[in-house]
Amino acid sequence: MYSMRACAIVRTMARTLAGILVTALAVTTIAIPEALAVTQPDGTLVPTGPTQLPQLFNMRGEGINAVNDAAIMPETFTPACALTFNVLQRNADNKNAFGWYNVTGTRPTNSQLHEVLACTDGVGTSRTVDIRNDPAYAGGQIGFYQATGTCGTSNNHTFLFFSQRALNPDGSGANATIHLLTYNSTVTPHAFYFGWEDLLSGGDNDFDDLTTFVTGITCTGGGGPCQTGRPGVCADGTQQCQHGGLACVQTNASASEICDGLDNDCDGMIDDAAPCPGQEVCDQGVCVPRCNSVEFPCNGTDVCNAAGLCVDPACVSVNCPPGQRCEGGSCVEPCSGVTCPHGQVCRVGACVDPCATLVCDSSQVCVAGVCQDRCECSGCGATQTCEAGGSGACVATPCVGVDCPAGQFCMAGSCVDACAGATCPGGQVCESGACVAAPPPPDAGPTPTPIDAAPSPTPDASQGGDDASTNGGDPGRPAPGCGCRVGGRDSHGAGAPPVALTLLGLAGAILVVTRVSSRRNRRR
Repeated sequence: MYSMRACAIVRTMARTLAGILVTALAVTTIAIPEALAVTQPDGTLVPTGPTQLPQLFNMRGEGINAVNDAAIMPETFTPACALTFNVLQRNADNKNAFGWYNVTGTRPTNSQLHEVLACTDGVGTSRTVDIRNDPAYAGGQIGFYQATGTCGTSNNHTFLFFSQRALNPDGSGANATIHLLTYNSTVTPHAFYFGWEDLLSGGDNDFDDLTTFVTGITCTGGGGPCQTGRPGVCADGTQQCQHGGLACVQTNASASEICDGLDNDCDGMIDDAAPCPGQEVCDQGVCVPRCNSVEFPCNGTDVCNAAGLCVDPACVSVNCPPGQRCEGGSCVEPCSGVTCPHGQVCRVGACVDPCATLVCDSSQVCVAGVCQDRCECSGCGATQTCEAGGSGACVATPCVGVDCPAGQFCMAGSCVDACAGATCPGGQVCESGACVAAPPPPDAGPTPTPIDAAPSPTPDASQGGDDASTNGGDPGRPAPGCGCRVGGRDSHGAGAPPVALTLLGLAGAILVVTRVSSRRNRRR
């Protein structure tokens, strides 16, 4: 049976987790490669002339500079599931087509070109293509091409120009004429603008002869997890294309600090000044009632300090630096010696689910605390299978279709206890795959006297005290000791508690009163 303080911790932990919202997919970008001006082999800065690209980007709300942000890399891309192809501009006499091809290291034949936007498709045309499920897709990288002419097609054209410059008909290497400028969208994730020139030697170099917008693609190496170098929740990121190279783009935006064991405002300090309701205090990522000698006593030999937290007596006067905790009078790493249950990580001395507070885009799934594309689009490794239509995550092939009960997980095709090998933080035990407050010993002894803590007033039945109908002004909150989940059922909100639990709660209350009365008698 849990103590009333342990019970309150469990209850407040559930309430805290239920109220957490973390803003995901922040647009803040870290370590963006410096953009370099793009020039033709003759030194001409491109795009040039009366190009329509600046007006287009401005109209679409993009923070793109047509000259400074122009790129000729990447030349190849990784497709997701649903790619959208849009015609944005046609400013040439020719009517050109646009499509994709498999990257093989050699120039594709006409039959290996897959047209998406035809020469007859006007501005505003949009098509969605599922390349990954196209029988023509060979896996791996894809490139894009432009077929030029009076009405260009893959089989009837004047010229073919490719996103891979080495495949173009007018030069190779450093002397290859540039026919395509790419721009990474600053508004839409996994999206690029393609600005084409359709004449040999670059034409007029305005790169708005045909402008297309493609979503659902990343450059080679894009989409993987990375670290931004910033503290707290701002540390996690994903590799995305910026200025023709990979950059680590921050996944979570900084926000106001809340009591959840995380550095939400990215200032290097965890739960600093995190607010808690009423008279509760933040302890290891959970809002808990302030300890006192009567209602919320400390377990074992712990004592109640001035902040209202139960601590080791040797730690009462010890102030540890941010990110550390006191143990036996010394400051240690909060997760030192902790091995969390399967699927959880240790944060600030508490085992938590790293995905519990992360809100991913609808096309993504949280894997180990990082938002990643669903496996239907990203694919899986050789020993894994995609749970398509389900979790959207890759699972070990032997575990496909294996449904384990709560508190267990699948390993090599068999269900294993999630607590196996776990070492919970001090004062906790692993039960049903989670670290929870350990029950007090059979005889906890006299309750320690609080140190520098204001005495807790004795509840006054005439004023409601801790009656469930008032609860200190919070009518929606159950009385202390009555909100724990026992045997899979909540004792409130589902009728009256079982008689046995009621008697146990009454016995606990009598025991506390008896001990207090005994101490008072000894003082006389």
